[in-house]
Amino acid sequence: MNKPLHLDGQAPFSVQAFSCQKAGNARTEYEDAWAIRGCRVAIADGATESSFSALWAGLLVESFVRGRSSGPDFFERLGGIRRLWWRKISGRPLPWYAAEKARKGAYAAFVGVSVNEVNRGWRAVAIGDCCLFHVTGMKLLQSFPLTRSEQFGSSPFLVGSMQRPDDDPLPHVRACEGILHGADTLFFASDALAAWLLRCAEKGAPAWERIGGGVRTQADFDELVAQAREDGTRNDDMTLVRLTRGLGLDPDGDQA
Repeated sequence: MNKPLHLDGQAPFSVQAFSCQKAGNARTEYEDAWAIRGCRVAIADGATESSFSALWAGLLVESFVRGRSSGPDFFERLGGIRRLWWRKISGRPLPWYAAEKARKGAYAAFVGVSVNEVNRGWRAVAIGDCCLFHVTGMKLLQSFPLTRSEQFGSSPFLVGSMQRPDDDPLPHVRACEGILHGADTLFFASDALAAWLLRCAEKGAPAWERIGGGVRTQADFDELVAQAREDGTRNDDMTLVRLTRGLGLDPDGDQA
């Protein structure tokens, strides 16, 4: 979806999303997910090492944007989508080794945000290394849940599709809130892109303006991804969602 999407006919918000699979992979192998509904936005990054992680990531983001929770209690109510994930995979014919891997469940990083249409306040909840960036005047105001590029590792805690006693997500939940002023922007990024954006900022060459006004089409985003990979970013699925207050609205009010 590369055309601004109105969150509400009267609210001055627009949302755009861009995504790209790993270099060398087919589009069907993309394992990130994003969803937008009303004033709720979520992205998730399915772990490649687990089975059916794209399905699990998609269920997570859809569950968040269709629900009402914007706090840690969201992760206490995953029973329904966990059962749905299992039903969707249990009937598939799989080799024994693939079936064994599937029984271990799927995992994903997640960040979701709910925006208040009245006071422009936002509340975010996250597990793992998908990130939210609140940018004002093309300067980073807040980075959540990670704040430095060196915090990105190979094994963050992720949300699992199977409930296990030793795998409780609640101690790992992070929450944050803020208020959108003027032409502030919220950017959502999956881990590889988020790490690159923070590295750019740390080097004194922030890319906020580029991902704000410079990415308007999928071709623009593909060029950004190519640059990130040339800079040494690992080959991974990349997702960018941009929520802007007061800019980029389609005057006809059409949805993407």
